[in-house]
Amino acid sequence: MDRIGCFFMTARTFGDLEAKILHAETLGYEAVGLPQIAGRDAMTTLALVAPKTSRITLATGIVPIWTRTPVTLAQEAGVLNEATAGRFWLGVGVGHEPLVTSWHGQDFRKPLTAMRDYLTILRASFRDAQVAHDGEMYRAHFGFLGFRPIAEQKILVGALGPKMCELAGEMADGIVLWMSSPRHIREVVMPHLAIGAARAGRDVSDLEVLPCLFAAPGSDRASARDAVRRQMFAYLQLPFYRNMLIDSGFADDIAAFDEGVAAQDLPRSLAGLSDAMIDEMAATGSFDDIAATLRAFRDAGATMPGVGALGGYEGYEGSIRSLELLREADTVAG
Repeated sequence: MDRIGCFFMTARTFGDLEAKILHAETLGYEAVGLPQIAGRDAMTTLALVAPKTSRITLATGIVPIWTRTPVTLAQEAGVLNEATAGRFWLGVGVGHEPLVTSWHGQDFRKPLTAMRDYLTILRASFRDAQVAHDGEMYRAHFGFLGFRPIAEQKILVGALGPKMCELAGEMADGIVLWMSSPRHIREVVMPHLAIGAARAGRDVSDLEVLPCLFAAPGSDRASARDAVRRQMFAYLQLPFYRNMLIDSGFADDIAAFDEGVAAQDLPRSLAGLSDAMIDEMAATGSFDDIAATLRAFRDAGATMPGVGALGGYEGYEGSIRSLELLREADTVAG
């Protein structure tokens, strides 16, 4: 049976967010992810919701490594994984320089080196309950006292480019993708994930590949596409995403988008993102449309696509109903 997860960007109240997570479990979603952006803290939120769940995997997607020391995150993750009997997946990433420097006042440098150090410390902390590592970017000499975390803690890395994909294949249990496409997974992610896995003597088929998709089910696909375009606007200001999309064959779309931004014409900038681009990256439209999109991601190598329901378009019936429609589309259509 195909696996499917979901994620939630935000919610009006904590109660609303909790209700969505619990409903996702009821609907049979295998995993639910929360990002660590500018809203509620993902680790705290999952810790509070966890006791009310019994089956669904809870994941961060992702926690930027600059916001917590690796030992601190190992302690937090150890508690969550113990409390959920192994149902917690820790997703980490380097984030984006403008956000790391402006939000957290941290230096953003040598992200690949920093991630290697960070993963080394996390792995040792979980596997051995102690660590002695003197890296270029992170150092830690630490041992758990009176508590031993679950050694098999699953660690996922947020990655887009070839080198970070290779590092994920070498040192992590999988990869989290954002604003990716089947073409990007097939041509960049899977080959470089396999290089990293081979470096560590592992098989790439044993790794999780979790793309997160904007999703907007409904009969008015044109309106749903526009909802996706609006959501993408802020992300297209960040270099990592722009470069990934250009390398994935969307250079003309990004150029048209930039022309609209330069003219200070928001409708023009959004219109520059073609229907073809949106349809490849997001799950919109009818059951058949959504099923075809999810199938394309799986065929490219995704082990569990994650859908994030958007609102604010014609035909939108609310976030809970969107969750139901997306789950039904994945199980019934096509």
